Amino acid sequence: MDKDKVIPLEDRLPQLKRERKQKANRRFAFYASLFFLLVLIVVYVQSPLSKINRIIVEGEQITARSDIVRASGLTANTHIWDIRSRKIADRVEQLRTIRSADVHTYFPNTVRIHVTEYGRKAYLSKGDRYYPILQNGAVLDDLPIGKLPTDAPILIHFTDKSALKAVSAGLSALPTQAVRNISDIHYQKSSDMEDNLLLYMNDGNRIIASTKTFSKNIKFYPKIIAGLPEGKKGTIHLSVGSYFVPYQQSGSNNK
Repeated sequence: MDKDKVIPLEDRLPQLKRERKQKANRRFAFYASLFFLLVLIVVYVQSPLSKINRIIVEGEQITARSDIVRASGLTANTHIWDIRSRKIADRVEQLRTIRSADVHTYFPNTVRIHVTEYGRKAYLSKGDRYYPILQNGAVLDDLPIGKLPTDAPILIHFTDKSALKAVSAGLSALPTQAVRNISDIHYQKSSDMEDNLLLYMNDGNRIIASTKTFSKNIKFYPKIIAGLPEGKKGTIHLSVGSYFVPYQQSGSNNK
């Protein structure tokens, strides 16, 4: 072996000492950082900083924000680390206006609740008041005095709860635009429950239907009118089969 390439031990000692010192410093820095991190976590968990400071509610239109927060069970004393998102979402979904809810937490103390509501499919007329009806059949409190329904049909003379449920189910199966084409629906009590619904459409047609088959047959209305002669208006029967009877004279479609 070439003696010129052998490095004496006394020459290597300073380098070995520096390497050992660097390793020791890195180890100390790691454990010190870990220690301070644990201290910060403990301080955060035990301090008011971990309590909810902000609740963001998104997606609500017909449901009061205060009702959603109340249903969630969240308060200013709730710790962020104590939140179970699915459990809170289940509570919010107990509200009759809420179809689904998603809950997310954000460091250090923010909670976001995003809700999807049941859509308004009709308004129940009682005297001079109008009560919104949702997709799930829930009837809400009446509209403020002077406010009229504009985005869904009006249900008139509905004294039978089963009829109201059948019509709500049928409207829920229709596209939003098709529902908005219905002006109002009149319930006409019949002993055999046939032809007990009269619908006035915004396009000038009428529909005669039955609560027995309404939810199944009303979805065919868009296809039926698409096949009618241009400019032809009349009455469409949807109780059992489906057929069209044109108006005999102008104005015969008046309510």
